[in-house]
Order: sequence, then C-alpha cells, then structure tokens
Amino acid sequence: MLFAIPACDDLDAEMLLHEYLDGELEPGRHPDLLSHLAACAGCREQFDALLAFRLAARQEPLLVPPTVDAALFARLDTSRRRTRRLHDRRNDRAPLGGALRQSVSVGAMLVIALVAILAGTLIASDTPPPRVVEAVLEDGTLYVIDPGVTVEANRE
Repeated sequence: MLFAIPACDDLDAEMLLHEYLDGELEPGRHPDLLSHLAACAGCREQFDALLAFRLAARQEPLLVPPTVDAALFARLDTSRRRTRRLHDRRNDRAPLGGALRQSVSVGAMLVIALVAILAGTLIASDTPPPRVVEAVLEDGTLYVIDPGVTVEANRE
C-alpha cells in the first residue's frame, strides 16, 4: 500500500530532516527543523515514516531454533553428497594423469596406424627437387650441374 505524502515547498526541510536522522544536524539548526515539523504536516508524516523505517531496520533478526538450523544443514549435506561424485585420486598420481590408461578400440588403432603410414609415404615422396649448382673455375670455365646433366661452357 502506498501513501501519498503531501509535498513541501521548503527544499531545505528534507535535507534538515535527513541530517537530523543521521545525527549530523548541527545543534543550532534543531529549532529550525522542529519549528518546521510543527507547521508542516507533510514533513511530519515523512519524518514519522523515516523514523519508523530506521527503527525497523535496527531490529534484531528473528532467532531460528537450533533444531531447525541443524535440520537445514543436514538436508544441505545430504543433497551435496548425492550430487557430488568422488574424484578418483589414483589417476592424479599416475604419469600423465592417467591419460595413457584410456581404452582405445582395435579399429581406432588400425585407423591411426593407417593414417601414420600414409602420411609417412606422402612426406617421403615429396622430396624437394634437386638444386642446380653453378661452379666457375679460375680460368673462367662455367660448370652448370643439373642432376643427370653436366654442361661445360667458356665465359667469353
């Protein structure tokens, strides 16, 4: 339920009200606030509402009986145990964390071996083309050596 608080024309009054409730209002300004509250019904209603809210916020929390508290934690514990699987620590202690212990089917191993053999043959057959070598002797003779062909020429 919402209550409409009548508006106040004094802009300084709301600031004084909040400073008073926060304990920050200078003692010399107390009479100004109290005289305004006596004259303005809207500010008085706002002051009462703010004071009631602050008092309610400072109330002690409700005490929960220990049996209810214990029952709640027991249910949480049971739920946690059901949903959490225990971690197998043996794999952590094994070399590579147990990665080599995974079972692999024979078909998968054959496919891996076939791919490795094919890759090896393709890499071996893709040898780079032979280089052409040029050699110039001191007398100016040029030798061009191409695999399978050797050419001798004079440089003149």
